[in-house]
Amino acid sequence: MDENNNVILEENVSVESETEQAESKILHVDKSKHIFDIVYLAFCSAFTLIMWCTGYNFLPLISDILGIVAGVLVFARLLSKKNVGLYLWISYIVCMCGLFVYFLIWGAESFGKNLWYNFVLVLFPVLLATFVYLADKVLKKQLALRITCAVCAFLMAGTAIINVFFYNLRLRPTCESLQEGHDEYLKNVAAKYQTNSNSPNVLVILMDDMGYSDISAYSYLGSKKATINTPNIDSIADNGIMMDNFYSASPVCSPSRFSILTGRYSSRGYLDNVVFPSDIMSNPWSPTHFLNPYQFLCNVDGILGDEITFAEVLQAAGYNTGCIGKWNLGDYGQYLPTNQGFDYFYGSYYVNDMTPYNWVEDKVDENGNFTSKEVRTHKENLDQSDSTRLLTAQMLNFIEASVEKNEKFLAYYTTPWPHFPVFSNNDGNGKGDISDDTYIDCLEEFDKYLGDVLNYLKNTPDPNGSGSLYDNTLVVFTSDNGPGREGVTGDMRGRKNTTFEGGMKVPIIASYPNGNLGQGSAIASQTYEYFQWTNNNDRTDAGNVANKKKSDVATVGTTKHIDASSMNFDLFNTILRYCNITNDDGSVYLPTDRIIDGKDLYDLWQANVPTDHRVHDKIFYLKKGKCQAIQMAVELDGKTYDFKYFDKVRTENSAFIDQMYKNYLFNLDTDPAEGYSLSKDLPDVAALLNKELLAFRNEMKTNRRGKL
Repeated sequence: MDENNNVILEENVSVESETEQAESKILHVDKSKHIFDIVYLAFCSAFTLIMWCTGYNFLPLISDILGIVAGVLVFARLLSKKNVGLYLWISYIVCMCGLFVYFLIWGAESFGKNLWYNFVLVLFPVLLATFVYLADKVLKKQLALRITCAVCAFLMAGTAIINVFFYNLRLRPTCESLQEGHDEYLKNVAAKYQTNSNSPNVLVILMDDMGYSDISAYSYLGSKKATINTPNIDSIADNGIMMDNFYSASPVCSPSRFSILTGRYSSRGYLDNVVFPSDIMSNPWSPTHFLNPYQFLCNVDGILGDEITFAEVLQAAGYNTGCIGKWNLGDYGQYLPTNQGFDYFYGSYYVNDMTPYNWVEDKVDENGNFTSKEVRTHKENLDQSDSTRLLTAQMLNFIEASVEKNEKFLAYYTTPWPHFPVFSNNDGNGKGDISDDTYIDCLEEFDKYLGDVLNYLKNTPDPNGSGSLYDNTLVVFTSDNGPGREGVTGDMRGRKNTTFEGGMKVPIIASYPNGNLGQGSAIASQTYEYFQWTNNNDRTDAGNVANKKKSDVATVGTTKHIDASSMNFDLFNTILRYCNITNDDGSVYLPTDRIIDGKDLYDLWQANVPTDHRVHDKIFYLKKGKCQAIQMAVELDGKTYDFKYFDKVRTENSAFIDQMYKNYLFNLDTDPAEGYSLSKDLPDVAALLNKELLAFRNEMKTNRRGKL
């Protein structure tokens, strides 16, 4: 019995051993498969991260394909009812940790993100992975595990698919061409309006994201105790004009710059948003530029070639035209500055926080031959503290070359400052810092180098006229929109990217000594009363803010202040008028095939009309192609006020759901801080302005390009 039993036990042990070996073999196989899952998904996530951050060559497209494949494989594992465990989440943790390391190396602000945002990117998947782990190990909730992993796999594959089909294969609008009218108009200008000794030189200085009160001439609306000292910029206003109600046509740069150059609302050119590097958009296999999803928000890759810029007009009239600094209206083909009226370009096609941020020098010779070369690489521009000095030197070189050739010049100086991130080499302080001190240093340094340009103009005799070059130069100083992260708005509501006053009201100063700019009788004897806007956080009494804050009767030299509201697209007409591109009756010679939204400010600047002369019956505020607000004069109780109406606009503070979208009505004369809405108090006024706003929206839908 014992012997037989022993035999039976030995047989059982043998069978159990074989079973264990088989199970062990199966387990080993499963573990091998699991290891493959871990390695593959981790590789896909890490590779996708690296390629999206660097974007070299065609690799972003490959990363998209890998993301799709990885998602499909995970779905297959789920359908086969195999335990996917934490494999997918391990890959996501690898990806997010890699992202965190990237920002630690290159800086939290590389793509304009705050540091807290990057922590959230890492923390969220870690917390979710912990939840999955507990559900699997503690709660044994296999269903929750599978649902969570399925959602993640869907997101991984879905985002990649969206990227491929919407970002890389973006549909373009069908734009009705204005090329025939473009060519005919410039041909007529070349035949009839060539420069002569009476033609002024033109210097346009365009700041980037500068606040309304960032320069001392505007700080506290005239207080000489300004935090930022800008004496050279202020000097432009001596014997010139300052406008106190001047607006950008958009609260972001590219659309605003479009309007300055063309005299038209940016939506007429389908340019509704910031233009990002676009080579990858038109050619996914190109060797430069990173893929930026925000490019999807822009309908076109820059300013269309059939638009007419004031640079093209002056070029046709015989001016030597140059653009120095930031372009941000396209980086290839028709969008290049040398295809938009500039003989010479030196600077960057993009803004200084985009990647890659390199500088190029583009030229068009007398025979129309185009040459381009890179003069500073992205690596060389990582430290931008010397940008002001270098760009100003190029501006001076361009002006001097024009003078040597005895040519009238258009100098379009589009500095990248003080757009974030700010740099300065002023007195050796503030290199790449993001503090208020560096912001101040940046603007004061720009003012110092701009003084070199102005002094050259003032100290150089004009070879074609009496006085100095400065005496015979129309100088215009302004900004493309309100301030970004830093900068002062003069207690106005909102900042860049909002259609509140702080996002769109900008300074403008102009001078033309021999052109008698600002010297007319209408305002020559008037004393301007400054408004000193002090802090007032109590919005309950916002209707009386203006009356409370009037103070300090003062003047800056013989500067003439103009209250009339206008927009930066008015510069197109105004520059052409001063450059004698006019009809026999003195009006500006304009194209006849398209709407020019801008108005001629000549009479206002010459002080031939009252300073409160209304330039526009209605001013519209556009953001991302949508008209959000309207400003319009309305008579109320025997007095005329400038009212501003918003249609369903989101506030800058949307913490409470009932405050997210509002129909606002503000009286800008009594409440320039836009603190107290009158929509319920004055429903008839709100209805009137709303009707005009909706009519404009309808016009933009039916005739967006503005064909006549």
